[in-house]
Amino acid sequence: MRRFVVDHILPDQGVVLIEGAEARHIAKALRMEPGDEIVVMDSEGMRYHGLIQSIGTSRVAVEVKGPIATPDTPPLDMVLCQAVLKAKAMDLVIQKVTELGASRIVPFLSRRTVIRLDEKRGENKLRRWKEIARNATAQCDRAIPPQIDGVTDFRQLLSATSREDGLKVILWEQERSRDLKDVLRQAGPQEKIVGMVGPEGGFSREEVVQAMEVGFVPISLGRRILRAETAAMVLVTLCLYEWGDLGLD
Repeated sequence: MRRFVVDHILPDQGVVLIEGAEARHIAKALRMEPGDEIVVMDSEGMRYHGLIQSIGTSRVAVEVKGPIATPDTPPLDMVLCQAVLKAKAMDLVIQKVTELGASRIVPFLSRRTVIRLDEKRGENKLRRWKEIARNATAQCDRAIPPQIDGVTDFRQLLSATSREDGLKVILWEQERSRDLKDVLRQAGPQEKIVGMVGPEGGFSREEVVQAMEVGFVPISLGRRILRAETAAMVLVTLCLYEWGDLGLD
């Protein structure tokens, strides 16, 4: 059955509404009809078997049936601090690290960030990223969408992450002595990893030094120079492979 994320599910009310773009997708792209069975899920991990009652141009009414078991969340709390990238690249990062199992995404602006956002644009971007994460959550059947923070700046990010527990790593293409594989294996099993990935132009040396002062370990992903969006996905994948749930056991 197809899965759809809604804001809240109140099973006592018997009916939940799917609205906006998702409703239009059901009506026009999927061409679903009253009587079709679906799964409705919310951002808190609740999910129910649903039966479509009616379909309008911008609203779908779904009868809430019995509850459905929720998948387990990854054992690794994977936090990705990602410098804001150009629109398509950033959208791709949000979508793919959601599918992989990142628990939290923290967008930030650094010295070499190409994109500059005022408050209104930042709010619009955040709204779009959350929608992308919701759709990716339904597609990959994870329990809940990742938390996505509002856009912050590099100094505020360092101040906030200085209080974070767990292993903290920052990707830097000029690092020559430590790679992610060695750092993960030396650290041993982790409950939480905070990974920081820079913008298209990478981090300055000064920024890396500042990150080290609050506990980040500079690491390399090898000899190849990866695009920022690729580096983010590789980082999340390898961390979740090593200490998460990217496997059957």
